[in-house]
Amino acid sequence: MDFKNDIEMFDFMEKYFYAGALSDILDEMGYTECAISPYSMIRPLYAEAVSAGRVRTLLNAPARTGTEDPYHLAIELIDSLKPGDVCVASSDKPIECGIMGELSAMAMARRGARGCIVDGYTRDARKIVQRRFPTFARGVSPIDTTDRVKVVEYDCPVIVGGRRAVTGQIVFADLDGIILIPKEAEKEVIREAAKRVNVETQVRDNLSEGATMRDVWDKYHVL
Repeated sequence: MDFKNDIEMFDFMEKYFYAGALSDILDEMGYTECAISPYSMIRPLYAEAVSAGRVRTLLNAPARTGTEDPYHLAIELIDSLKPGDVCVASSDKPIECGIMGELSAMAMARRGARGCIVDGYTRDARKIVQRRFPTFARGVSPIDTTDRVKVVEYDCPVIVGGRRAVTGQIVFADLDGIILIPKEAEKEVIREAAKRVNVETQVRDNLSEGATMRDVWDKYHVL
């Protein structure tokens, strides 16, 4: 399937794709480490959240930040976001602070970002949900990062939910999970996922018309 640009492709993905289909296709292609582990407990803040875009990474670390411009790297990353980007934030050690908040979500959305994935905690969750900015995190924490945590690097490889994420690759996230699509396979994955979604739509139609599971399996080999 051909798209005019990334934004058109991401709109299509968010409307029709889902994590399970992408995971199955990547498995069939031999990419078996692309779904972020469910053990990580990274979940959407609201059930309808769906995000598809290109990764921009953000690496946090415990640090005594002081008071003189402790957020300069986080600000640089957010102000450099482009339409279609998805911020993927991680840390090199476990931290209990909320490393994503409402004002960051507002700034990301204003830049055209399509969501944020946090291997850690967010804060201001109620306000983020009200803004309907797709945010995925391990949970929520009211604890501020000031003098506790800072961004130490961005657009570097990070580990998120046990998987390696790199800037520029496509990420898809919904209620079922989060999928990191390898750059070299993205065109084939998107093409096959579009076909899979079409077939599964036909299966649903057949089932709603009274077909049995055996009928649809024998015909489509999809369950």
